Amino acid sequence: MPVYNQLGCIYVAVIMCAMLAAAVVTSSENEDEYLTQKEIILEKSYHGLIRENETLVEITPLIKVDEEKICNFHILKKPYHEIPFEIELANNLGILKARRTLNCEKRKSYHFEIVAVYCDGTPSNTANVHITVIDINEYAPTFLEPSYVTEVDEGRLYNEILRVEASDKDCTPLFGDVCKYEILNNDEPFSIDNEGSIKNTEPLSHKVSHNHILSVVAYDCAMKESSAIMVSIKVRRVCETKFLGMPERIDYTSGSTESLQLFPNARLDLCDISCKNEDLSIHASIALKTKHISFGCDRDISNCSASQKMKDLLPHGAEWTKELSYDEGVEPIFHFDGSTGVVVPDTVIDHYDFSTRAFTILTMFRHNSQGVANKHVKEHIVCSADDHKMNRHHMALFVRNCRLILLLRKNFNDGDLNIFSPAEWRWKIPEVCDNEWHHYVLNVEDPAKVDLFIDGVRFESSIEDRHSNPEVIDDWPLHAAHGVNTSLAIGACYQSLENRLKHGFNGDISEVKVTLNGVLTFEDIKCGTTCAEHLLSPKLLQIKNKNSDSVNAQIQANLQMNEIYIDGKTKHDVEQLMRKIQYINIKHNPTVGRRNIEVRTTLTCSNESSLRLPPIETYIMVNEPIASLGIDIDVGSASLETSDQDPQSDSTKVSISGTSNKLVSYQEIKLGVHILDKISIDSLSKNTGKIEQKNYLDSCSVVVFPSLNPDHEDIQIDGDESLSSTMDIKTNINKDGVEMIGKDTIHNYLNVLRSLVYSNKKPAYYLNRVFKLSCAQLSSQYKSAEYTLTLTVLHPKQTLFKSTNLPISSALSNVGNTNTETTYHLKSGSISDIENQATDSKIYSYSLLHTNDVQEPKSHIHSFVHKAEGSHLTMLIILVSVFLAVLLCGVSIARLKNNQKYADRHQPCPKIVDDGLVWDDSALTITINPMQTDAASEESSESENSDSEDEEALKDGFAHINQLEWDNTNIFQQ
Repeated sequence: MPVYNQLGCIYVAVIMCAMLAAAVVTSSENEDEYLTQKEIILEKSYHGLIRENETLVEITPLIKVDEEKICNFHILKKPYHEIPFEIELANNLGILKARRTLNCEKRKSYHFEIVAVYCDGTPSNTANVHITVIDINEYAPTFLEPSYVTEVDEGRLYNEILRVEASDKDCTPLFGDVCKYEILNNDEPFSIDNEGSIKNTEPLSHKVSHNHILSVVAYDCAMKESSAIMVSIKVRRVCETKFLGMPERIDYTSGSTESLQLFPNARLDLCDISCKNEDLSIHASIALKTKHISFGCDRDISNCSASQKMKDLLPHGAEWTKELSYDEGVEPIFHFDGSTGVVVPDTVIDHYDFSTRAFTILTMFRHNSQGVANKHVKEHIVCSADDHKMNRHHMALFVRNCRLILLLRKNFNDGDLNIFSPAEWRWKIPEVCDNEWHHYVLNVEDPAKVDLFIDGVRFESSIEDRHSNPEVIDDWPLHAAHGVNTSLAIGACYQSLENRLKHGFNGDISEVKVTLNGVLTFEDIKCGTTCAEHLLSPKLLQIKNKNSDSVNAQIQANLQMNEIYIDGKTKHDVEQLMRKIQYINIKHNPTVGRRNIEVRTTLTCSNESSLRLPPIETYIMVNEPIASLGIDIDVGSASLETSDQDPQSDSTKVSISGTSNKLVSYQEIKLGVHILDKISIDSLSKNTGKIEQKNYLDSCSVVVFPSLNPDHEDIQIDGDESLSSTMDIKTNINKDGVEMIGKDTIHNYLNVLRSLVYSNKKPAYYLNRVFKLSCAQLSSQYKSAEYTLTLTVLHPKQTLFKSTNLPISSALSNVGNTNTETTYHLKSGSISDIENQATDSKIYSYSLLHTNDVQEPKSHIHSFVHKAEGSHLTMLIILVSVFLAVLLCGVSIARLKNNQKYADRHQPCPKIVDDGLVWDDSALTITINPMQTDAASEESSESENSDSEDEEALKDGFAHINQLEWDNTNIFQQ
């Protein structure tokens, strides 16, 4: 039983617990359903935006509630968090506001929860609110430093000189990041990037500016500008070790034969060189560059007696050389193309045997290997070969494979036919093919002694080539050939079996001379090669130290005297020697033109460290000699000859002819006009008066007056590339005109002159331009006079007045007489006849030609308008006079009514009895100048553009136009 009782109790307990649990669940479900119905009023989360300067929050989505159920809102505050917001209920909406203005820089967002409170006090479920503070651009960028100062060296380009930096207190990237920097003063040679890095755009100069002050600003990404700060960039002077006081140009008058100091103000600036003065060594070289002048320099062989005694195998003007192509001058140049040559007559050299006697060959030539396709082809300068039957070469000087070769064969009777002997000498020298003029002398005393002199210097082979340069080739003597003589040829070799010249020279030869039965001495060779122009060094070759026997400075020169070397220990000694260097040209008629001077300086310390200074390049300009000149000028041409020449000599003169005036329009001068396309240059013989066909010019110059303005004026050569490739004329164009130097034919000079194109982008700046042309041929001692061309611009047209056909003849006859007058009576009607005959005559304003004047006087132009205005004044006087006459008639009629009541009222005005008011038109005249009739017949005062039928007549006539004169002496008669 107890067991059953216990089970029963347990069962009852279980049932009671189940019933109690069911009651609790039912109660909980009812309560949850009640709460759920209240919580659906609020969303789970809300997002709001608020600006820094505002208090109202823009909430999304809106907090909508029913005011009948909801009576209030609460913000659930969290510990240690300030919530500067409040929420109000208005119009079924929850309005969220900030209790004060917020600052994004302090806090950018806020998070909190809100609940709605029912009217019965029951709260709803919570809703999350996330509010973001919107930044406004309230701060401008500020620089980290109030100013910046730095230093840089002059003459350098920096990748970065310094970097400036600015910041912005705004909280968002748009307003708080710095996106740009700017330099406000744009005239400074600096730039700045968006990172604030400043660099220079060109090398700075301490001489131009010691300090550059920049004004720099920064911008945020919304382009709000900061206050400007000053950036000071100081330029440190960098001392450059170099020579100072060196002139850019040195002028020398030809024919003076006086020396000229080149560097009288030379000064060496050593700056702060690292090595001490006692350890310093200064080396300077001064070089005179004359390769472009004639044969490398001006030579004067007039005093070389040995050269005059030599037999000239290539004389200018000889019968056997007249067919060769040559350039005429003091030393003519003969052109050989590989297919031309000449045979020297027997009267000059009669079958000379070069193998048995001493002789010298002197020649000057210019050769270039590029003109020969096969380098192994012989190019003969001089050749002695069989005159018939055979083609044996006895003696020859030729070029092959850039080697100068002398051939000299012994005859059959000059020794054993089976014994070799030297027969060919081959010199491998660079001068043969460098396309420069060189002077060669070969002294042949015997086959065992042959010497070569190049430009006056004896050829000496190097140690390595002493056995192979020259290369000597042995050969047997020539075999016997009875009855065969030799034929001497220049520029080729005579081949008797083919009866023609062969193995021709390709280049230029100036002279070929030989001596027979002897050789030239070293003094003779030096005389023929010494340049007439050279540098002069101080006579004192050494400057010794006062305290010891050591040498502080010394000066040396090469044999050609075109290079001077200075070695010194002190700056002062080198400067003194440099200032004493001189230039001289002893030739009577030196070549006018430019001689370049190059100065190179090296500083060396005892530790063998060296510093090369920047090379200095200047030039000597040899100008034309000053001489009394007799000028022979014709109309439209110019020519000149020297007055000190022998009148019996058959010399020549240059004559330049062409039009003296050229009219061009605006469009033509803007595109460019050929200014000298109509000129011609003739070379006339003084004695015969005939035109010389083969004549050359050394220089021409075109001088522009006034000088060109490079901003809008220019002179160019049309087809410059094609001209320069075929001519030896060097052209220099500057603001003063055009200079042309170089010996060339008149035809080539004309081609260059006619190709000169003048253009002006602003033609209104000048009324006309004057171009003066002169040419010279110094070798013949004359120069042309200046040929003048006036280029006139036809400016826009402007109508000045209407001209009449009637008075033109009388106007022309009275151009210079301002007192000549013509009287027209009003009653004759002649003025109306003139008006009927009037026709429009047009002229170009400002386009009158002036051969001598460059600018048209402004007062002359203004006189046109003044005279035209005179016609208006005349018409005004006439109208006033007529008005007074009518008024007088009215007054007379009124008086007649008062004094004669019974008189006829319709009596004409001339019938008035009052003698005091009688109008007499018999003497009414208008006195005008004959040229004024055109202006008097104008119907309008407006000016139009018109063309002139006779421009010169109008120009002279307008200056004397007088105003119409009203003669009122007889209007009133008492």
